[in-house]
Amino acid sequence: MLQLNEIEKTCWQALVDGSRQPAHPFRNCTIAHAASEGTAVYTVVLRHTDEAVKELTFYADIRSEKIEQLKADPHISVLFYDKEEQWQIVVAGQARIDHQNEAALHAWQSSGYKGRTSYLAGPPPSTPVEQPADGLEHLKGKQFEPEDLTGYENFAVITIKANLLEHLQLNREQGNRRARFKLIGQKWQGTWIIP
Repeated sequence: MLQLNEIEKTCWQALVDGSRQPAHPFRNCTIAHAASEGTAVYTVVLRHTDEAVKELTFYADIRSEKIEQLKADPHISVLFYDKEEQWQIVVAGQARIDHQNEAALHAWQSSGYKGRTSYLAGPPPSTPVEQPADGLEHLKGKQFEPEDLTGYENFAVITIKANLLEHLQLNREQGNRRARFKLIGQKWQGTWIIP
């Protein structure tokens, strides 16, 4: 059985791998945070993990409801699940939104330009429409160059500064095991907890 410090390191390495490998089970994750009508829950793509400072990054449209919700209450949780390995990681922390600044521009320039059309929906995300639509009809056939900034005005980077990490390993034969790591002051402290 792994020791607590090994579990923490394994979790962060898996999150780094998830942000770098498109086929990794942690590439797509579930976000949850407070919303005006309860709790907002949705799937995002993990874009970057910085193990050294314990931060996770994903992208969003600045016009989406989640931006105002996170401005009102930046507490956020992320769930990662690997069905094959039967383990999950939960990360909780504070969200920071970068928009039209150096961090956002760097992320925009580092991202693949093919996905940038996601930030050109008209009308904005969550707008009610009469028929099913992605809001991108006005872009059909349009070609974009890699250096094109079209859509950048709607592009936002959401970075989660972690203050909690939980690991759950499911195992019918040996029993489930759960560990929690919390940032207390400037130091991470881990403990075993009952699943």
